[in-house]
Amino acid sequence: MTGKTIIYLPNWLGDMVMATPFLHSLRQSLDGELWGVGKRSAMHLYNGLELFDRFILYDGRDVVPFLDLVSTIRSGCFERGILLPHSFRSALLFALGSVRTRIGYGRNSRGFMLDSIIEESPSKPEPTVEHYLRITDALSVTRTGQTPFLRVTDDEERRFDERFTDVTGRYAVFIAGAHYGPSKRWPDTYFSRLADMLAERFSLRVYLLPGKGEEGIARRILDGAKRREAIEVRDMDVREMKVCLARASVVVSNDTGPRHVSAALNVPTVVVLGPMDERYTTYAGGFTHAICKEIPCRPCNMKRCDRDHACVRDISPEEVLAKIEEVL
Repeated sequence: MTGKTIIYLPNWLGDMVMATPFLHSLRQSLDGELWGVGKRSAMHLYNGLELFDRFILYDGRDVVPFLDLVSTIRSGCFERGILLPHSFRSALLFALGSVRTRIGYGRNSRGFMLDSIIEESPSKPEPTVEHYLRITDALSVTRTGQTPFLRVTDDEERRFDERFTDVTGRYAVFIAGAHYGPSKRWPDTYFSRLADMLAERFSLRVYLLPGKGEEGIARRILDGAKRREAIEVRDMDVREMKVCLARASVVVSNDTGPRHVSAALNVPTVVVLGPMDERYTTYAGGFTHAICKEIPCRPCNMKRCDRDHACVRDISPEEVLAKIEEVL
């Protein structure tokens, strides 16, 4: 395909990762420039993949930045614009920005602003990776792969080593939060017990990487552990998190964004699946090891559980430890 293309990227970290097979396929098919619009986290996440000729930062808030972005896009004279999020705002942005051909799914009453509407899959639910890849089919673009992948750059590793001089040796990483809602969270006490067992069984150090607003969760896990000397809480941005995950022996995570980052970096990742339907997040690749309990109310896809959180509480630390022993 010729001419300049602009793509509005997903807003959530997991979706950003699951979009990489589509993004790579698109990049390989283009003769012209590819511009990306998205959050700073997306720009850093995609470092090393050489996907974009230019990246425009936009967090999707406030009127003035939106209008400034409209002006920037209008001056870019784009041949086509591809919308990965389903938001009305993203379609409005490209329409006001005079993008010649606008392509995306017609959800949220935005179809009138699109020139090419991608047909929804007749099978529901649809894996997110496939959901994005179906756009390549509509564009007659050859799929180059179906497994999400990321890279860590030399600069990211150098920056990490300069700041975290003591993060060395063999270690595990825990992702104990979940921005989606508390229903996804494995109990703090379970993480504490698992950390103790990893320290005793494998002599593994454990690093807790809380997201924004999740520092209290990490502190409770640390306070609840017996082997506190083997556990540390670290504050890292996306680039630093990538390096930390890439060097880990194993990652234990709730069903949240960083689980996809570590799996895309080819790190064994044990995922505690709670209320969400895993068919949305399934994809090819051998680094995700999911554990779930089939109970009558699962999957409910609810942010808050109105029962007893059995879908996560019934997964014991011993069961997760057994899976870790298996993958290590």
